[in-house]
Amino acid sequence: MTDTAGFWYHTRVQFDHTDAQGRVFYARYFRLLDQARCAYWEALGFTADDVRQIENDTVIVHVEADYLGPAAFYDPLRIAVATAQLGRSSLHLDYRVVNERSSREIFTSCMVLVQVDLATEAARPWSTAFREALIRYHGRQVMQS
Repeated sequence: MTDTAGFWYHTRVQFDHTDAQGRVFYARYFRLLDQARCAYWEALGFTADDVRQIENDTVIVHVEADYLGPAAFYDPLRIAVATAQLGRSSLHLDYRVVNERSSREIFTSCMVLVQVDLATEAARPWSTAFREALIRYHGRQVMQS
């Protein structure tokens, strides 16, 4: 995992995020990651319309996740998002979720997104503006070698 200290999204666990045990249901973490990713695009300088377009034109093709500890109703969470690797049409994002009440890292995930042409369903290269925004934020080390 990359160092994801650059961007943090803050939220609280809502009651409908929890299961019968009173803990966040595992699938809810992916919705929280979606929210954090959209906020990350904004932090990179993209407009609301840009965020809609980026999310519309990408497909999540791979996800890995590790559940490391619990969160309960109304616990404050911090979610770090960082680009680990930027390819021609792919993007590897790393996530860390920290429960601020316990100060513990409770969930980590690596996600691969691919930008696609929706008409042909073929991979499509990222725009120059998108690539430059990521490089400006993280540096050239995110470029795929």
